[in-house]
Amino acid sequence: MHRKLIRQLLVGAAAGLTLLPLAPPVASAAPVEAVQWAPCEQDAEALCGTLEVPVDWADPDGPSIALALAKRPATDPAVRRGSLVVNPGGPGGSGVDAALWGGYSDDLRRHFDILGFDPRGVARSAPVRCSLDKILELPAGPIKTATDFATMVTASRALADDCRTHTGPVFDHVDTLQVIRDIDAIRAAVGDDKLTFFGMSYGTLMAQQYAELYPDRVRALVADSTMDHSQDARGFAVTQAATGQDTFNEFVAGCARLTECALYGRDIRQFWRRLLERADRGELPDPDDPSYKITKLDLVNFVLGNLNYQPYWLGIASELERLDAGRPSTTPAAPARRSAENEPTVVSFAYQAVLCQDWNLKASDYAEWRSILAAAQAAAPDLPDPPRAAVGAICLGWPTPANNPQRRITPTNEAKLLFANSLHDPATGYNWALGAADQFGDRAELLTYEGWGHIVYGRVACADEAIDRYLIDLVVPAPGTRCAAAPPPGTTADDARGRSAGPPEGPAPEMLPLRAEPELPTWLR
Repeated sequence: MHRKLIRQLLVGAAAGLTLLPLAPPVASAAPVEAVQWAPCEQDAEALCGTLEVPVDWADPDGPSIALALAKRPATDPAVRRGSLVVNPGGPGGSGVDAALWGGYSDDLRRHFDILGFDPRGVARSAPVRCSLDKILELPAGPIKTATDFATMVTASRALADDCRTHTGPVFDHVDTLQVIRDIDAIRAAVGDDKLTFFGMSYGTLMAQQYAELYPDRVRALVADSTMDHSQDARGFAVTQAATGQDTFNEFVAGCARLTECALYGRDIRQFWRRLLERADRGELPDPDDPSYKITKLDLVNFVLGNLNYQPYWLGIASELERLDAGRPSTTPAAPARRSAENEPTVVSFAYQAVLCQDWNLKASDYAEWRSILAAAQAAAPDLPDPPRAAVGAICLGWPTPANNPQRRITPTNEAKLLFANSLHDPATGYNWALGAADQFGDRAELLTYEGWGHIVYGRVACADEAIDRYLIDLVVPAPGTRCAAAPPPGTTADDARGRSAGPPEGPAPEMLPLRAEPELPTWLR
């Protein structure tokens, strides 16, 4: 779900299909010697290896694939608690990369081997492979007519068929129910009696479904920025639109109170509506390239994209004010454009297959799709055609039923899970965190970060210390624990603080440009 990972989809992958019953779980124990560790090519201080797992856990003696693993051994073997298995989300994010370069605390690194894996179909683990042309043939704009709908059905079906052809049998077996069996095999292979897991964003679905399928094998599971897998297609679209609107509301409120904001003292909603109207009429030229007219989609993607990880209110306002005034930037940057030269014809692409296998987001016809999107638009009045509400469009032509369709979790775990979520997260909204926490009831606690942005860990000491203490010592935060927000980047309070918070994959990402890559469809921006 997060934009940073969506923008990396052409270099990381996953996918699959086939109905897997939830119970009973297949025994997934693997011998401890199943992983032969050796120094990683990327970093000799870390260890890499592979683990053989079945293509389909319903046929454990059938064909197999190799899962790529990486770990950084605990820095203090005397206090080692075992392995902390990590997943950064996506769908399609690399857990190997997360283990090698993730910014986990020194305390976690003392007590655990930080162990990441590329989920089946992703990156180094039998990646789903697709023709680049088929990806780029996905329609780029919103679906406004029955013809648009039919075009998307055809293009998304053609992409799925193409990916299956290039990938082979694993394509039909990469849903999260298969992945959690892989996780349990990893747990057994490294000799841990119970699982300690840190899942972020899409990885939180792994945490929830692992706890449901293997309740007696849970030591500690963190779900940071939480999915709610109970949402049907309409609920998914409406909740995603609503959290986007909430994020926009926070931008408006922040600029209304911060004197540093370029729009301070103005009617920001009126200003925004005027920009959208100019864009809709084709009267909003890019000051750095007047031949290009900024679109409504450009504006919405620019604002939401730059609110994904950080509340870049000041930077967004400055850029919108510059655009409105028609003032060229002091250092104009040409928009990134894809070059056909030396471009691969077949690439790794996880997003469609994983999403469409784990979620039934189809609409039976254009009338149903229009009804869903109308409900989503009502939840986001300031965001025309809210992009995340239409994520399911890429599944409209998916050729088979979802393997792991939405439903409520039925938990029986005794060890409590820990959910963590920003109050204002544009990707996995607080509405989803409340929904997931409600399903787990007293078998989980929700830690609330009262700030902005996707991924809690790495933002403030209050949350980091609570998560670390839970993972290391199994101390669950008190019910209703809340952590105060860090100041927005660029404000006086932030300057005094001396650093910007950022998620564990590294420093806070820089602001995205106003113009998205024009050749990439909406789903890849």
